[in-house]
Amino acid sequence: MENDPMIWDVDNVLVLSAHTDDMEVGAGATVRRLVESGAKVKSLVFSDCKKSVDISKYPLDVLRTECRAAADHIGIKDLTILELPVRDFPNHRQEILETIYALRKKDDFDLVLTLWTGDLHQDHKVVAEETFRAFMRTDVSVLSYEVAGSSPGFVPQVFFPLAEDDVERKMEMLSLYRSQVERRGYFTINAVRSVMGYHGHHCGAPYAEAFSLHRGVVCGFGRKAHHS
Repeated sequence: MENDPMIWDVDNVLVLSAHTDDMEVGAGATVRRLVESGAKVKSLVFSDCKKSVDISKYPLDVLRTECRAAADHIGIKDLTILELPVRDFPNHRQEILETIYALRKKDDFDLVLTLWTGDLHQDHKVVAEETFRAFMRTDVSVLSYEVAGSSPGFVPQVFFPLAEDDVERKMEMLSLYRSQVERRGYFTINAVRSVMGYHGHHCGAPYAEAFSLHRGVVCGFGRKAHHS
């Protein structure tokens, strides 16, 4: 008799990203499934990455536009995009902490999805660290997602199994970032699919998105009836 996978009862989710494409790469399929389950999802992006835009090819606000299109594609209705300067988050650490803390005080989240403290990108690392600080001594579960291009050494403990349809929907969402697709190695369709396939291998699924567990709050246990 096989065990049933754990079902996490989540009603209110905060998703934090340093940049406009972070969540989509690391947790896009999971977030879509959360939205479809009926969970309230708030997405906060700290930088619209204007400094990274090739203005000879694209308008300055292209990533903001693409981010909103991606959010619409998976049903996120509550999206905020701030304008912190990309690659300069260490100098805005207190502002980031206060922004996250204000959200914590305003809303009663069950789950926070954020970046990983071991990420080599300084912006990703700062958002992860300040998330952990803002949610210290709370009953909120906190998971870190992987941005594969800057997260060597990422060791996940939580896996969200995905089917082929989940992967295809994620590829559709990523393709909305036309200014990024094929320009960066980690953003190619094959690279993203390969990462999900690798994580799926570790949880007995065709694909999966994977998370590092910072804190998981268990409020009770239940049993399902098994039939032989």
